[in-house]
Amino acid sequence: MSEFVLTEDNYYTPEADRLYCSASQFKEFIGCPAMPGCEARAMAKIRGEYEHEITNALLIGSILDALWENDDPTYIAERFPECVSTRGATKGQIKSEFQSAIVMYKRTLKEKEFCKFMAGEKQVIMTGEIEGLPFKIKIDSFHPGVAGVDLKSTRTLDRDFRIYIPDSGEKLTWYQAFGYDIQLAIYREIVRQNTGDILPWYLAAVDKEKHPVCDVIHLLPNMLDKALDYVKRNCKKIIMLKSGEIEPIRCEHTSCDYCRDTHKCQIISNEEFETHEIRAGDI
Repeated sequence: MSEFVLTEDNYYTPEADRLYCSASQFKEFIGCPAMPGCEARAMAKIRGEYEHEITNALLIGSILDALWENDDPTYIAERFPECVSTRGATKGQIKSEFQSAIVMYKRTLKEKEFCKFMAGEKQVIMTGEIEGLPFKIKIDSFHPGVAGVDLKSTRTLDRDFRIYIPDSGEKLTWYQAFGYDIQLAIYREIVRQNTGDILPWYLAAVDKEKHPVCDVIHLLPNMLDKALDYVKRNCKKIIMLKSGEIEPIRCEHTSCDYCRDTHKCQIISNEEFETHEIRAGDI
């Protein structure tokens, strides 16, 4: 690993994913409340045998990130050619289905506090280890010695909104449901290893409503401490999976495209259906 230098150009390559874990890869293996993990899918992705479907929602979030890096239209067109119109009166412009990213970006520019948090060093890359597992991080807005900030888009910032988790029956905030507390806990620890500073961490969030609002959410130390403990408890298993010491397990979850695509036809009895334990999400 010492010969591999992580850079902007190779950060998202298969080799980098093989050598380093990341917050997103951790959640691929272990999962978070709203997205069950799948060891088999995570390993297939590392081996280049599987790729997540790139949805419009993901592209909108990526365009928003890119706008905060560089809002030059040429830069956006080069980064996301599939999102840019190539003919007619709108040639060279972002397609209508992705215009919400522009709306959200312009809305955030109106808020001085939001802009202040997003004014740090952009896309700062660091590496480190947690319980022997190498990690890579890429910080959206880094204020050395002061704070770290991650930019997020979400369905709504309504304070009353919660995401129902069928398997546990919990109703969680969007940042807990999608494991953003896990992400920032990893970031805080890797930054500590590189700088010696235990910094406060924030989510600079903007919602996808027709008239978006934005807020900066401080994830308090006790939440990140708890999330880091969760990460530490699962690092050894990921090391063993990535090294081939143990075989990955298929999740067989109905939401897992990989398990559905690779499902093998079975001969089963009706009793296997009738004795199935009913979960909250099944009805």
